[in-house]
Amino acid sequence: MKIFISADIEGIAGVMRPEQCTPGHPEHQLARGLMEQEVNAAIEGAFAGGATEVVVADSHAQMTNLRAENIDPRARLVQGKPRVLSMVEGIEQQTFDGLFLVGFHSAAG
Repeated sequence: MKIFISADIEGIAGVMRPEQCTPGHPEHQLARGLMEQEVNAAIEGAFAGGATEVVVADSHAQMTNLRAENIDPRARLVQGKPRVLSMVEGIEQQTFDGLFLVGFHSAAG
């Protein structure tokens, strides 16, 4: 079973202020650590549920929030821009059995 995980930051538990979502801001370091924890929990859950392959797309801002050394090495990490399919770049390369949306948020307003 193949699982695709797309991870944003605004909906991560503990992320409450815009500064936490701004790369380069000191508060972003804490937020990206929280993001990494939630992504790793999703990866662990996917494999525990029978996944044989997991692809993770870093999907916030410049899409370089997740530090590869902090992500479960069983998953393949997709990062950076430009990305034609934006938050789901990599999903077109193969057939997936499931999609996890981690840290996504509602639209403003």
